[in-house]
Amino acid sequence: MTTLTFTEAKILFENGVWLCLKVNEPAPARGFVLGMLQKVYECTIQEHRKKRSKDANSYMWTLLDKMADVLRTEKEELYLSYVKRVGVFVDYELPPDKAKTFCVVWNHMGTGWPTEVVDFTPDGERQIVRAYYGSSTYNTKQMSRLIDAVVIDCKELGIETMPPDKLAALKEDWRGQHPAKPS
Repeated sequence: MTTLTFTEAKILFENGVWLCLKVNEPAPARGFVLGMLQKVYECTIQEHRKKRSKDANSYMWTLLDKMADVLRTEKEELYLSYVKRVGVFVDYELPPDKAKTFCVVWNHMGTGWPTEVVDFTPDGERQIVRAYYGSSTYNTKQMSRLIDAVVIDCKELGIETMPPDKLAALKEDWRGQHPAKPS
């Protein structure tokens, strides 16, 4: 699979309709074209989102570990509480039997993928299940919100955190990290 990013495109009408992309990664684009076989290919185009940095993610887990020591709990438990408090979620309306199955399957996607029944439909026939996405799917803005919440709570507990300028640099680093790769 070849993934490319671009900011300019045009259409050419020359022996058919051509989509031309001005790619940011010429070498892999050239390699793909030179290696093409006589097959049908598929292309999906979506808006590029920058990935969070491993450094920022590692820093968040370091802080959670320190918090867990102070609060005498598990860092995974703290992580789940932050995912529920400031994370990304979607609500599903499901019959009770399907809601139970859905929750089991969703929860198996990873540590940060909790679910909870938050309401019922007025007729009581369906449950509203809130399904939280794990931070591995977060974009820069979402991850920044998560880290900021952890940093605020660490400060309240007297846990030393990065100075604001270094934290800002860490966030800036993940904003610029892997600019040629989609999220």
